[in-house]
Amino acid sequence: MAAQFRIVGCIVVLGCAPAPLWAQTFAMSEQTVAAGVAATHTEGVGAIAFMGGGTVADFDADGFQDVFMLGGGLAPDRLFLNNRDGTFSDQAVAAGLASSHVGSGAAAADYDHDGLIDLFVTSFGAGAGPAGPGHHRLYRNNGDGTFTDVAAAAGVSFASPDRADGMSAAFGDYDLDGDLDLAVAGFFTGSGGNRLFRNNGDGTFSDVTSTAILFEINGRSGYDGFCRGFAPRFVDMNGDRYPEILWVADVRTTRYFVNNADGTFSEYTQPAGVGREFNGMGQAVGDFDNDGDLDWYVTSIFLQNNPMMPGNMLYLNQGNHSYVEVSAPAGVKEGAWGWGTVAVDLDHDGRCDLVETNGWHEFFGRFLNEPMRVYMNTGIVAGLPVFEDRAAAVGVDHTGQGRGLSNFDYDNDGDQDLVVFSRGEPLTLYRNDLAGPGTSWLRIFLDIGARENLAPHGIGARVRATAGGLTQVRPIDAGSNYLSQSEISAHFGLGAETVVSELRIEWPDGQVSTLRDVAANQTLTVTAPANPRPAGDVDIDGDVDLLDLATLLSAFGACLGQAGYTLASDLDGDDCVDLPDLFTLLESFGQTR
Repeated sequence: MAAQFRIVGCIVVLGCAPAPLWAQTFAMSEQTVAAGVAATHTEGVGAIAFMGGGTVADFDADGFQDVFMLGGGLAPDRLFLNNRDGTFSDQAVAAGLASSHVGSGAAAADYDHDGLIDLFVTSFGAGAGPAGPGHHRLYRNNGDGTFTDVAAAAGVSFASPDRADGMSAAFGDYDLDGDLDLAVAGFFTGSGGNRLFRNNGDGTFSDVTSTAILFEINGRSGYDGFCRGFAPRFVDMNGDRYPEILWVADVRTTRYFVNNADGTFSEYTQPAGVGREFNGMGQAVGDFDNDGDLDWYVTSIFLQNNPMMPGNMLYLNQGNHSYVEVSAPAGVKEGAWGWGTVAVDLDHDGRCDLVETNGWHEFFGRFLNEPMRVYMNTGIVAGLPVFEDRAAAVGVDHTGQGRGLSNFDYDNDGDQDLVVFSRGEPLTLYRNDLAGPGTSWLRIFLDIGARENLAPHGIGARVRATAGGLTQVRPIDAGSNYLSQSEISAHFGLGAETVVSELRIEWPDGQVSTLRDVAANQTLTVTAPANPRPAGDVDIDGDVDLLDLATLLSAFGACLGQAGYTLASDLDGDDCVDLPDLFTLLESFGQTR
């Protein structure tokens, strides 16, 4: 029986008023066996102690989230399809996913623009054989309940050419061409396993790590720079629509890559004031102080008075790629041996909470039986969000070797549930049993319709919901939490509010959809506007005019990686700004959206 925690509070930006506006009961209950997802991760030859991943997604497009779990090598992978009644059935064999291999992490998204969610899995090879490169899998969703591994043909079967390497992976559209690109994090020093693959739009990918100027060190472009990668994520952190790449890594090698909007990135970790964790593992992005921009949370190791284990880091966004680290005053620094993490409003009070998995089997037993953390956001004090760990109080009693973590609403009741992927242990499912008044919510999925210039499921968009005077922002992304990924939606807790006065979707191509007076307590799918911007609208203001022509001409003749090249001016996506681009602009000159 899950413990119950009674919460009294209110939604205001600067804290809670003395008198409560509502009372609610927030508890989570463990449902693993009852829901039919009891399965154990069992390690095979070549496995390392960092493993234990999976992901959630609606693989069969029935409106209910499913669960994919990596078996570990001596047990097959599992695909738990949602029965739409609070239970799941393992359909991995029928789907062609019941492989026994040393899988590490998983990421899910529609890479081929067919409306179906596909699956990428990092792997170290067969569970009974030696580890080696070339075993990553890209499972294309066939739409009939089956999947086909096309990784080799797509060019993503390996990241490192020399050895088995590949932890987490993430999908995102870094060049805003509407196709989802792929980032793969490699852990081993010098393996070259940290890779960025650009989607070519024809079912294949190209390794653009060098041309994108990622992991450049001592002038050697494309080198992994000794980055011991664990978890990558594509997120626009400054509001220019072009996503940065946040690359969480071990041994003080976390990287913050600013998108230059020309196909390249600039490494900006130190100037941004981030990367201070010594052992970066997992990450979450959310607006923790409700100021309208996105902040960044990174899990790590905490041991008192040990400078090599300074704990988790919470970076509050100050604008213009500048951050202040506030984990200690916020109450989220001492997370023990943190791994996977999610940012989600569990109690629907309008504030992003934080959850993280835990555990390590070595280090003199210091981190054995360490509980998960459920950091509830209690409000803003002196301009900073303040959290309290209430895991035990709300019934989250996981003390095993937690690794991956995903949030999703598996029973479609409006609140977000949790699934924990563990190393060498069973999967654990927690149902959110939030009840009572003051628990309104809104859950948003995005549909791009026939728009090929937008990433599937609106990945890269921002969703803002205004209710009761408070505006909340959520990114739509398919980033890694650590070996895992959450559902691709925007979820808002609304407290006592029953109407969202304004719902604003900021699409990656610059268009905005605005809905007014949206009723709370529903899952809503919003479709992108059918009228895309004119073909020659370089500055994305809705008109093709002299400003667009001047911008294109200033970049004319430049190609990807050269000075002056801009993605916005490369209208045909051939990596050069040339005559076809100029003709496209002139043909649409004077048009308006």
